[in-house]
Amino acid sequence: MQEEKMRQPVSWRVTWKMMRPIVARYWGWIVLLILLSVAAACLVVSEPYLYGHIIDSVTSSVSGHIAPADGFAAIVPLLAWWAGIVLVESLLVAFAAWIGWYVGNMLELQIGERSFARILALSIHRFQDERAGAMMSRFANGKEAVWGLNNQILRVAIPSIATFALIVAVGLHLDWRLTLVALAMVPVDAAIGLYHLRVSLRRQDLMNDKWEETTGLAGDAFSNITTVQGEAGEKLVMGRFAKTYMQVLREQLRINVRWAVVDASTSFINISGRLLTFVVGVQLVFAGTTSLGTLVTFLGFVSILYASVQNVFAGLPEIARSFSRLGRLAHVWDEVPEVRDRETARPASGLRGEVEFDDVVFKYADAGRPVLSGVSLKIPAGKTFAVIGESGAGKSTLAKLMVRFADPTQGAIRVDGIDLRDMTLATLRPQVGFVMQENMLFHDSILYNIRFAKPKATREEVIAAAKRAQAHEFISTRRSSCSTRRRARSIRRPSTICRSRCAR
Repeated sequence: MQEEKMRQPVSWRVTWKMMRPIVARYWGWIVLLILLSVAAACLVVSEPYLYGHIIDSVTSSVSGHIAPADGFAAIVPLLAWWAGIVLVESLLVAFAAWIGWYVGNMLELQIGERSFARILALSIHRFQDERAGAMMSRFANGKEAVWGLNNQILRVAIPSIATFALIVAVGLHLDWRLTLVALAMVPVDAAIGLYHLRVSLRRQDLMNDKWEETTGLAGDAFSNITTVQGEAGEKLVMGRFAKTYMQVLREQLRINVRWAVVDASTSFINISGRLLTFVVGVQLVFAGTTSLGTLVTFLGFVSILYASVQNVFAGLPEIARSFSRLGRLAHVWDEVPEVRDRETARPASGLRGEVEFDDVVFKYADAGRPVLSGVSLKIPAGKTFAVIGESGAGKSTLAKLMVRFADPTQGAIRVDGIDLRDMTLATLRPQVGFVMQENMLFHDSILYNIRFAKPKATREEVIAAAKRAQAHEFISTRRSSCSTRRRARSIRRPSTICRSRCAR
C-alpha cells in the first residue's frame, strides 16, 4: 500500500501544499530578489541600446567629416553612462546572488527540519515496509532539490524572463519589424523544451524511484554487515547492487541523451534566429529604413534574448530532476500517521503503572488472522509480569501496543484506568520503558544514549539509572569514557545501556 502510494505521479498540488507555508516566510526576500532582477535586466537591455547610439554617433561623425577629437568627445558621455551601468549592474547582480543563496539556504533548512519531523512521526511499520536507505535518499534528495529549484527559478529563470520581456518591449519601440523577426524562432524553441520537460518529468520520477532502490540496497548491506560478511555474501550483495545500478544508469543516460538533443536543437535555433535577424536588418539598412546603430542594437538584443531563452531551457533538466525529487518528499508529507493523537487527547502525567488489557484484538494489515485475539489481563502497578510463548505468539506485539507503536484493532489498553489513545504520544512514551530483543545504539557516547529519553538528566542521574539497571559496573570497566562518542556502538551488550535508559 505504501509502495503504491510512493509510486503515484508527482503532483504540483501536493508539492505546493508542502512548500507554500515555507515559501511564505521568505516572500519579502523573494519579492526583493525579483525587483533586483528586473532592475538588473533594465541595465542589461540598456547596454546594446547605448552601444547602438555610440555606433550611430561614430558613423555620423565620420560621414560629416568631424574632427576625431570632437567625434570622440561626443561619445564620452555615452561611454561614461555605459561604465556606470556596468558598475551598478554588477552590484545588483552580486546583491541578488546573495539574496538567492540566503533564500535557498533557508528554504533548504526549513524543508529539511520539517521533513525530518514528519518522517519521525510516521508509524513504525512504515519504516518496516521500506528500506531505511531509500527513505534516507528521498529525504536527502528532496532537501537538496529545494536548493536546485531555488537556483534555477529565482537566480536563472526569473532574471532571464525579465530580461526577455524588457528586450521585447524596447525592441517593439525601436523597430517592430526586427523585433518580430528576432522572435520568430522563439515559439519553436519553447515548444521543443516544454515537450521534453513534460516527458522527462514522468521518466525522471520513475528514475528517482530506482535511484532510491540502489541506496536502499546499500543501506540494507551496511545495516546487516555481520550477516553479509559472516555468510561471505559480499559478491552476492555487490552483484545485486551493480545490476540494479547499471539498469538505472542506462535509463538515466537515455534521459540525458534526450536533453542533449534538446540542447543541440535550441543552439541551432538560436543561431538561426541571430542569422535571420542579421539578414533582414542588413536589408533594412540598405533600404534606408533603419540605421546601422539600430541594427547593431538589435544584434545585441538578439544575443541577450536567445541567451535568456537558452538559460531557461538549459535549466529544465535540473528543474525536472529537482521537482520530481521534491514531489516524492511531498508525498511523505501528505501521509497521515496511523498512530496519532486524538483531538481530545490529554497529557499523561505521573503514571503509577497499573496496566489493563481489555479484550484486545490486534491484526496486522497484511496478516490473514489476528496476532492477538481477546486478550484480557490486569497488571498491578509496581509488579513484575512475564509473558512466555513461542516465536510469533504475539509477545513483542503486546509490548508494542503498550508504547502505541500500533493501536488495538478492537478492545482497549488502559494505564491507571485511562485509555492509551486518550493520552498524547509525547507524554505517554517517555513514561514507558522499552527494551527489544535486538537493540541498536546511536552512534554517539554512552552518556548520550542513556540520556536520550531524558536529555536534561544530570550526570549523577545517569549514573544512578545505570546502577538501577545493573550496568554501572560494566560501563565503568570500559577503558573509554562514558562521554566518548566513538566507543558507544562497539558495546557488546547494548541491552545494558537500553535498560539504563529505561531506569531513568
